Amino acid sequence: MTKYVLEIKLKSPLTSAAGEGRVGVVDRDIAFDTLGLPIIPGRRLKGLWRDAYRDVVDAWHQCKQDTTPVELVFGDTGMRPYQGDACIHIENAELHIENAKLNDISSLKEWLAYLQHPSIHKLHPDDVMQHYATVRAQTAIDRHSGSAQENTLRLTRTLKQGFVFRAPVNFVEITPDKPLLHALALAAASLTYMGTARTRGLGKVNCRFLEIKSNSQEKDLKPQLNTNVLPLIKSNVLAKYVVTPVTQRTHTGNTSNKTPTHILRYQLKLKTATVIPTSEGDPNTVVSRLDIPGSHLWGIAAWSYLNQPNHNAANPTFRKTFLNGGLRFLNAYPEAIDNEQRMIPVPHAIRKSKEDESLYHLIGRPLIGRPLEDVPTKRLGPVYARLDGNQLKTQSVKTERNYHHARVAHDRSKGRALGAEVADGGTLFTYNAIQPEQSFQGAVLGSEEDLTQLKTWLQSPQQVSIGRSRSAQYGQADFEWVDKNPLPYDNLMEWDGFNEEQSIVNCEKQLIITTLSPLLAVNENGHPTAVFPIQELANTLGIHSTPKIQSSHTRTEVISGYSTHLRLPRQQSQAIAAGSVFVFNLNEQVTDAQLMELERNGLGLRKAEGFGRIAVNREKDLHLNSEEEKLDAPNLNEPNRPKAKEDIPSDLSDILKPMVVTYCRTEMQRYVSEITNNLPKKEIPSNALLGRLRLLLQDNSLAESLDKLRKPAMAQLTNYSIDIRECNLSELDNKQTLFDIFKKTCDKPELFTKNMIETKVNELADMFGEETRNKMIETIVNKQSATLCREFLDYLITALRRKS
Repeated sequence: MTKYVLEIKLKSPLTSAAGEGRVGVVDRDIAFDTLGLPIIPGRRLKGLWRDAYRDVVDAWHQCKQDTTPVELVFGDTGMRPYQGDACIHIENAELHIENAKLNDISSLKEWLAYLQHPSIHKLHPDDVMQHYATVRAQTAIDRHSGSAQENTLRLTRTLKQGFVFRAPVNFVEITPDKPLLHALALAAASLTYMGTARTRGLGKVNCRFLEIKSNSQEKDLKPQLNTNVLPLIKSNVLAKYVVTPVTQRTHTGNTSNKTPTHILRYQLKLKTATVIPTSEGDPNTVVSRLDIPGSHLWGIAAWSYLNQPNHNAANPTFRKTFLNGGLRFLNAYPEAIDNEQRMIPVPHAIRKSKEDESLYHLIGRPLIGRPLEDVPTKRLGPVYARLDGNQLKTQSVKTERNYHHARVAHDRSKGRALGAEVADGGTLFTYNAIQPEQSFQGAVLGSEEDLTQLKTWLQSPQQVSIGRSRSAQYGQADFEWVDKNPLPYDNLMEWDGFNEEQSIVNCEKQLIITTLSPLLAVNENGHPTAVFPIQELANTLGIHSTPKIQSSHTRTEVISGYSTHLRLPRQQSQAIAAGSVFVFNLNEQVTDAQLMELERNGLGLRKAEGFGRIAVNREKDLHLNSEEEKLDAPNLNEPNRPKAKEDIPSDLSDILKPMVVTYCRTEMQRYVSEITNNLPKKEIPSNALLGRLRLLLQDNSLAESLDKLRKPAMAQLTNYSIDIRECNLSELDNKQTLFDIFKKTCDKPELFTKNMIETKVNELADMFGEETRNKMIETIVNKQSATLCREFLDYLITALRRKS
């Protein structure tokens, strides 16, 4: 299988700013992953590559050559799919080890995760950062005085030059032809600077667009340039698409009230961070939902149907299945870590004591012996739950925060945002996204025939795109059907993840409704409202009297969204949030069949998109254990140790070596303190002799000159023996003169430092094989011993002069 990557080689230090700093460390930081490995965000690469592509297009236009519009390649707003949608997806650029095995990066990540585990804790992400980056200090200079201005010192972290990054590039539902590949390769070659401070020596890069064959052979796709004939860069694949704004709306039809008979479950595993916007946050912050709405899979399935031969939106099958609610696409909630079961939003009737974290069920019995009114409680937070008997198991969705900026719209020469005070000057904005490598599970309800057809249109496994910014950095997921065939939807409970069969509990004249997804309702005038649809409930149950609410534990939220094929935002509506609980008193008795029909069919509007899912009487007589079990709590006892013990990535050794050297420096400073503390002040050599020794040390001639010292100078170094038992220096006895310390350190630096280096390597790399540790020790001893010993003697001379 052919793969495409954008390769970035750093020709100078690079600051690809992350948008934030770290108090007391750096004012401007760069982007790292959770392990401390550097990355270059995909959205940033897309913007830079897009600008470089426009430069190539402008040059070709000057030569009267035809080109493919930038909007068809990199996308644009307000356009139809493939008439303004990007045809490529650019992922984050990660570190690439040249001339190494293909799995070296994945192996490095496994080792770093193991060494950073709380139970191991031999590495910190900062230790990894220090290997790949340095911190630069800058200040503003006063033009008149030529000195630094006050309060202008700032620290910037920069990536070291020489590192190579690669960003996978995927083409969306097209097979690229040579002109398109040539155009992208030329744009990559013209991308020579990125990051901040590009005019001050930072950010020079060499970029290549590469094709990687299945046999790992790499090919640079940049065409040979001839002064007489320019290569074609107008793509025939995209030539049939015309960039035209959207002017039509699609009629969505009415949702069918027919109760579904079968179910088909699906799984989505996020490969990249995902943003599903909500209405929360300020104008410059996009906060993602913590679940994946059913409308997203609805769109994926509809698009898959329309891509089939002879299929179009006017077909009766399309209208019945997608527009009239023949299929219901339920929200995808997190899968439980322990058994891959779909979880549900935690019911708001379950609370936690603020005093001792004990659990309460507000419509059940309290778990401790005092009145519930006297116990201060709190919600469990944005978590998802599973009830195993009386045990409440919870799991949260991990999120991350990323900073981005929109550059100046009217001036391409400005490579940054100028701020809100400038018209069309761009702005800094933030994405709060769902972290990758998390699995979500949902379901599709409908008839057996419709679900069977759906599996033929939307086949698995396949990679799909969801959420915002799907063409760069975000929104890539692996889709797969959990069930081979549709299952009967008789007594399967959504409350228990569709995994168990259990008859419904009939509470006679009491009814407990728990919302499992947001519930959309309208008032008597047809306007959206966050009020429970009591009349619809009565009509669904077939009763004549109006149910009365006895108690409720609810929250509300704003449901918004975006119609991708129209490029228009959807109407915002107030809704009852998932997890809300309502307790009703009924004046009439209802049957088990009526309750089951209510639970299976749901309430409210837009049921085809997963709204209005409810559980009926599932919280009746629910008695929970006093403690919550957190499934995603870190396992402190069993870190995942990499399988290979001897095959250690080269970069891992390079990360550990500076830590060993730092340890040796710290130990040597401690040894210097021990030596000077044990030496009486009257036995300290004169400042003249110490100054001479320092000059000899700086000229690298100390070893030859020590034996040539005259008797008065030699006497100052040999007239007193120092107790150095606390120093534990290699090849030195417990009693040593200053001359012995200077002489043996200069003559055999590798023996002087070997004990310290060996101690620290065995501590850091005790999980490595003996051969690997010995090789690592030998490498550090040979390369660092002389430098460390010179530093040690310099510390010692400085300490003796201070004491004198």
